[in-house]
Amino acid sequence: MAKGWKIFAGVAAVAAAACAVFAIKKRREMEEYDYEELDDCCECDCECCCDCEDAAEEVAEDVEAELDKVEEAVEEVDA
Repeated sequence: MAKGWKIFAGVAAVAAAACAVFAIKKRREMEEYDYEELDDCCECDCECCCDCEDAAEEVAEDVEAELDKVEEAVEEVDA
């Protein structure tokens, strides 16, 4: 029984060492990674896609128009 525990402990020690080596390797890769290149690649000017302020104004105008229609219909029913 004791021999089985020794084998299990040895396998666990090897696995822990492999995990530590992998973690150190990944940390070095992350430290050496050029994050500025990623920032340059992903620069996006939202104005090139759409003008959000104009779209919001159009939606507000459409909502006001629909509310006016509903208000007129309610006044006709009340009358």
